[in-house]
Amino acid sequence: MTAGLLVRIDEDAIGRLWLDEKKHFCFQYDKEWLERSRIPLSLSLPLRVDPYSDDELHPFFANLLPEEKIRAVISRNLGVSLNNDYGLLERIGGDCAGAVSLYPESGELKRVSGTYRQLSLDELNTIISELPQRPLLAGEKGIRLSLAGAQKKLPIFYDEQNFHLGYGTAPSNYIIQPEDCSRVSSP
Repeated sequence: MTAGLLVRIDEDAIGRLWLDEKKHFCFQYDKEWLERSRIPLSLSLPLRVDPYSDDELHPFFANLLPEEKIRAVISRNLGVSLNNDYGLLERIGGDCAGAVSLYPESGELKRVSGTYRQLSLDELNTIISELPQRPLLAGEKGIRLSLAGAQKKLPIFYDEQNFHLGYGTAPSNYIIQPEDCSRVSSP
């Protein structure tokens, strides 16, 4: 069994994802989450005390990851096997769709408070132009973003005036999906 990943919705730890001795996904809801919440992680994973097995839960977690060429570039940039869903979630699962995040149980990343770095339009345009080589900024220290799909996109925090990159546990609130990864103009 490997060290697990804490599965969170917003700031709440809702369960734990781990690999068993055969490298199969396992997920179990946190006892406190079960006692105080009626919200499941997914309709395909209703609340229950018993752990879920790989065939029940793997599709949900695998669908949090990028696909096709973007996945291949991220895998190469991070030195993680293309088919290692768990390894990719461990490295980039910090800000996934639906307020879901996954952090190593070691707590190392839990101690990193969420912060934002404001971007100028020039910085944002540079990041967007580099998306083909650095999808989702994979490998940049403090950034752990994952979005499903095969299109180039960038999760960002926009405060109605400025664009920001989120670091640590800081979530995004918008997704920029440029048509040709060229330039963004002023909002």
